[in-house]
Amino acid sequence: MAMSLAGSNRKVVADINVTPMADIMIVLLIIFMVATPVLVGSPVRLPSAVHASERRGLRVEVAVHTGGEISAEGLTFASPESLGDWIAARRAGGLDQVVFIQADRGAAYSTVAPVLAACRQAGVAEIALATERQAQP
Repeated sequence: MAMSLAGSNRKVVADINVTPMADIMIVLLIIFMVATPVLVGSPVRLPSAVHASERRGLRVEVAVHTGGEISAEGLTFASPESLGDWIAARRAGGLDQVVFIQADRGAAYSTVAPVLAACRQAGVAEIALATERQAQP
């Protein structure tokens, strides 16, 4: 509460000061904007691409690591064929989603190609390859 001392009429002003609340909200917004990319990052180092486009919606994220390990949704698969069986079982259950492959920057194509083939063999219509967006020169 503040007092207004204008002239001889002294009266109490009962307005709420929202400036401190707005300051706190702006600070929280900045913190969340900085922290979100760190929390949502990829489990592997992605290759970069100049003309990358972003896809939203339901998807199954498959990570292919440098050593050849394959993982999806917290599960680790021994081979691309076991991944394909898992995806086929999901599709049979009514989940028809885009498969989003996140291959490590250091992974050889010979480890990524069987994963792509297993996804196609499982009947996946759309496969997307994840990249980091590179600034255009």
